[in-house]
Amino acid sequence: MKTIKSIFLISFLITSFSSCGYQLRGSLDIDELKNIKVIASDSNKIAMLLEQKILSYKNDNSFIDSTYPVVKISNLKSETRQLSVNSSGRVDEYEISKKLDYELILSETEILKGSLKASASYDFNESQMQGTREKEIIASNSIDQRLLRKLILKLKAALKSKTN
Repeated sequence: MKTIKSIFLISFLITSFSSCGYQLRGSLDIDELKNIKVIASDSNKIAMLLEQKILSYKNDNSFIDSTYPVVKISNLKSETRQLSVNSSGRVDEYEISKKLDYELILSETEILKGSLKASASYDFNESQMQGTREKEIIASNSIDQRLLRKLILKLKAALKSKTN
């Protein structure tokens, strides 16, 4: 009797998860982005991460010198602001926000311009400055990864709409 109840419970849970649309998110597939050129007005981390991501999918034989598509990262602006203060008036939490301006150059006539935004926050503790600095670096890296993912998704959507 107990096994029937446990089987019923497991079946119910599996059905519930699948009916609500829950699924594991896999890695980002960028196979069709192998021949993309990346241009940045200054050396920034997003451009470096995008180039590394694209180069990791290329093999020695797949290099094709093509003119288009091009991803041009024109500006990456970062701002830090106080998010909250404690009772003594000292900063308790900071927010880092970044804005990425980009151009997707698909052909001579087809240029898509846009901007992406992302932000993250971290706790500030005066007595643990090294740990606070590491939290700031982790938050900044998290924002960069989010912006990179959004940029790749925009590029994939633009390339897909171009072929259709």
